[in-house]
Amino acid sequence: MVKLEEVSAEQFEEVDVTSESDNDYSDFSDDDDYEDDEDESVLDRLVALKDIIPLKHRTKISNSVSSLTSWGKTGITFVGKSAWVITTSMFLLVLPLALEIEKEQALVAYEKEAMQQQGTQQMLNSGNPYGQALLPGGQPQQQQQQQQVKAPGF
Repeated sequence: MVKLEEVSAEQFEEVDVTSESDNDYSDFSDDDDYEDDEDESVLDRLVALKDIIPLKHRTKISNSVSSLTSWGKTGITFVGKSAWVITTSMFLLVLPLALEIEKEQALVAYEKEAMQQQGTQQMLNSGNPYGQALLPGGQPQQQQQQQQVKAPGF
């Protein structure tokens, strides 16, 4: 802190400045004068700086910061609520649909595998590598095309 003392004109005239090369006289103060400033925090220094900015500008800055803070809080609240709605909708609507699609794909794959096994079983039962039945005379007989097993609804 700065300590102010009133100096009369008589005392000022009594000060004798002999020469500028004298080491006792200096335009700069010694560090010993500012020992009390070490106890001052950064916050105290910032509070002291508020007097530099005029009240009109401080009010504008304060209003701008308040407005920005308000808009920020509103935006964060909106984003949070939107995220909640989207995630709950996904769990309730999309997740069951995805599970059903996966079940349907597994069923189709199972049916394909069953049809392939049925076709190989028929080839093995006929004993003919071409999959045709033989007549009693040893001549191949054209079989009618077998209908493939279709899943209900297809």
